[in-house]
Amino acid sequence: MGAPPRVALVGVHGFGRVHLDRLVRIAGEGRIAIAALVDERPPDAASIDAVRATAGGAGVVIGQDAATVLTATRPDVTIVSTPIHTHLPLAEQALAAGSHLFLEKPPTATLAGFDTLAAQVELAGRVCQVGFQAFGSAALDHAAGLIARGELGRIRGVGVHGAWVREVSYFERAPWAGRMRLGDTPVTDGALTNAYAHAVAAALRVLGTPDDVELGVELERYRAMSPEGDDTAAARITVAGVPVVIAVTLCARTARDPVLVVHGEHGRLELGYTADRLTGHTSAGAVAAPAGRTDLLENLLDHLADPSIPLVSPLSASRPFMQVLEAVRIDGPARPVPASALTTDGGRPVVEGVDEIVRECAERLALFSELPAPWPADQEVPR
Repeated sequence: MGAPPRVALVGVHGFGRVHLDRLVRIAGEGRIAIAALVDERPPDAASIDAVRATAGGAGVVIGQDAATVLTATRPDVTIVSTPIHTHLPLAEQALAAGSHLFLEKPPTATLAGFDTLAAQVELAGRVCQVGFQAFGSAALDHAAGLIARGELGRIRGVGVHGAWVREVSYFERAPWAGRMRLGDTPVTDGALTNAYAHAVAAALRVLGTPDDVELGVELERYRAMSPEGDDTAAARITVAGVPVVIAVTLCARTARDPVLVVHGEHGRLELGYTADRLTGHTSAGAVAAPAGRTDLLENLLDHLADPSIPLVSPLSASRPFMQVLEAVRIDGPARPVPASALTTDGGRPVVEGVDEIVRECAERLALFSELPAPWPADQEVPR
């Protein structure tokens, strides 16, 4: 039995902390060795101690410059959990060091960047898993299977509604937060492309959307507190004639978990993808969904050990999502929500009525402008 694969983590704060904790757990089981931690801001002392306590962890390299550290350590796998616009250059550095990739979502900030990365991964003879964790959901797989087998009859459409609460500080946490660009560099950060990226990707996945399909995308994007990107948005994506409507906000009055709704001729499904909870009925009766979720990093490790085990979220599977992201990028800055449609709650802006409006969009497969939503009905506002 050979030595366990050596894994580097680039980006140890924010969501990177989730990856760091996972690495410590898996290293503690002897499945990996932690080779390196890279971040402009070093990890805290407790995290370093936890890493060094794992088998082989005493030799972990901690640094600030990814190219230098990756070249020196040449890890088998590199996890990239950094701001969107840094994914591509860091992935290129990891590939140059001979590493396989685990890349957080969205994989890149542009569709052209995505295609460049896909070509480079293939040329390097490496694999790339993308961090769409919902793709590991047994409930999502079960829903997709019911649809594929025709147990809901003709699918009239898929809707997703999401109402989350974010403070103004959410958009002040970093220079890239809520930005479409930083200087000449695309960022494409917004509710549709980042906070609710799992919603978009899961809705496309449940329909079995092929990697090479060309999608139609209609967008209505607004911002109440985001500097440029959308924090309240509706998108209608057409997949082989089937409408997929994503209606979401970060400016709700009351937070609730997002729900994916499948409207079938002979049934209906509701998937709470953050909790892997599937309910509903088909022509055969009530749905009984399996529980559990495949860990994407462990799946990547299993695939590397045995290539007959497929990746759950390979890079190619993200291309439909990337078409939506590209449409958002081309659409540019979101429109400000008119002042008449805003109230405040504890100092944060709340879009009036949005909690129920996003739900109505998902139920009726409609955009904001097709409902009596208060903001599109107002006078046109500049971007």
